[in-house]
Amino acid sequence: MASPVDSHPSDDIAQDAAARLAASESLLRRAEALQSELQRFADHLTEVWTDYFQHIPTYMHTSFTSELRAEVESLEKNVRDLKSADPSASHRAQSSNLPFLEPIWETAKRSRDIVRLRCAVSSGPFKKQILAPGTRIVRTQGESQPFRSGSFVIDVVADGGHSWYKVSSMTNKRLLFDLAKEALYCGDSDDEDEPEAQDYSDIPLMKLATSLANVTRGHRIQTRNPSAFLVLPRIKEGEHPEVDNVLAACRRLDVTLLCSDALSPAPPFSDSLLHSMAPSPKASFSEVLNVDTSLLVALASDFSHSTVPKQPWFSHSHNDHADLESERSMLSLVYPVISNHKLVCTKEAAETFSHIVDILATDSEKARADLILRSDTGKPQEQRVRELQLLSIHEVPLCLRLPIGIVDMNEDDCQSRLTDPIKKKLETVMNPGRSVFSYGWASGLTTMTCNSVVIKQLEKDLEQLPTLGDVPWPSIWAFPTSRPFVGVPKATRKRIRKHIGDCSVTCTCGVEELYGHQSNVTIL
Repeated sequence: MASPVDSHPSDDIAQDAAARLAASESLLRRAEALQSELQRFADHLTEVWTDYFQHIPTYMHTSFTSELRAEVESLEKNVRDLKSADPSASHRAQSSNLPFLEPIWETAKRSRDIVRLRCAVSSGPFKKQILAPGTRIVRTQGESQPFRSGSFVIDVVADGGHSWYKVSSMTNKRLLFDLAKEALYCGDSDDEDEPEAQDYSDIPLMKLATSLANVTRGHRIQTRNPSAFLVLPRIKEGEHPEVDNVLAACRRLDVTLLCSDALSPAPPFSDSLLHSMAPSPKASFSEVLNVDTSLLVALASDFSHSTVPKQPWFSHSHNDHADLESERSMLSLVYPVISNHKLVCTKEAAETFSHIVDILATDSEKARADLILRSDTGKPQEQRVRELQLLSIHEVPLCLRLPIGIVDMNEDDCQSRLTDPIKKKLETVMNPGRSVFSYGWASGLTTMTCNSVVIKQLEKDLEQLPTLGDVPWPSIWAFPTSRPFVGVPKATRKRIRKHIGDCSVTCTCGVEELYGHQSNVTIL
């Protein structure tokens, strides 16, 4: 006779099914919690990178977001199937990718100034170093083309692009198995006293570390290679000499290993953590802002301050700017950034601006130009703001500091802070841009520009230098668009010709010889 406490087989099946369902629901809750944090991170990125010259937030997390979304959908389906007694659902729960995605997110939460999550980069071979994603002067995606030459995925690109983290789910047990498989773990092997003599090149963890080292050496960020970090949250050092020997071999590749005992718990998710993971680039602006000619023009342009009807004589560019302004006003991008800051520009930028005003500007554009730049009128800041408001359909901030000050590009001998190789690279930038960017850089000011093309080229030129020494990279904010003067029809304009190269003392390019005698030509 059966004991009354004996369980029925159907009871065991029911308990097992309930346990599997509870485990799957737990995985789903964890995945949804991660997804919620990632969404807050995405919202924060949109906020701090708004109005940048290129769309930053989306590509920073797209791959990781897609992987996590697929995981959540898979777990939701698994829970539904378990509730309907699908026999294959248990296997799907056991093969969840969440235990891999969670350590990546925990690594991201320990990091600062994140550039990308799950970033595919070129795996080589490298004929020359290529530009890595990150911040040089401005934040860019770099030049890596992983789908042409093979790819390697970096799980977290952080520190503005200087730190590359790869996360591995390798365990001590798995690593010992790999060693035994390659006949490199023989218990009391005679080679134990000389671990460096062992060849671990066929061990998967060693292959991973080698690939990580190779891709970082093939990329360049601010004249240096990114630092390589291999995160091993399931590896514990000090338990097996054989495991420690492999870890030591990985470290000899100039890869920093972060094992479980070296990893602090991920900090709790909060607003302050978000600002560490993705600080606002505007937070590092200098108190005084250095304004270039393109922004001076935008600040005085009729396009920026009024609704400009299209004219038959407008160029395609004029029509495009009229359309852009109707979609989003230029000043809604500019005023929030420059208000409350003292504004300066170099003498060369001011002179070029004045020449452009004389030749191209309408009467209203000339009036605005006088308000924002001319200091000899004796008008106080408050009066300038009031008069500028009368010439604009947009609200002018009362804190807009006018007039913009004019400074010498070598004020306080600031140019001596730049090395000769840097000055040589700056020579590729035509004036007045050269004076603007060299002054801002040498004086430690943030430069405001609408000319992102020049900035990208300057970045590439500077990356060709072996080092910038102790000179920090320049601080520059590039607006996503510009506004020219509406101007007057070509038939009534003066013509403009620019010097090529440095003709500040004597014209060596021949422009003055060719055009100096023509009254309708202004030479800049």
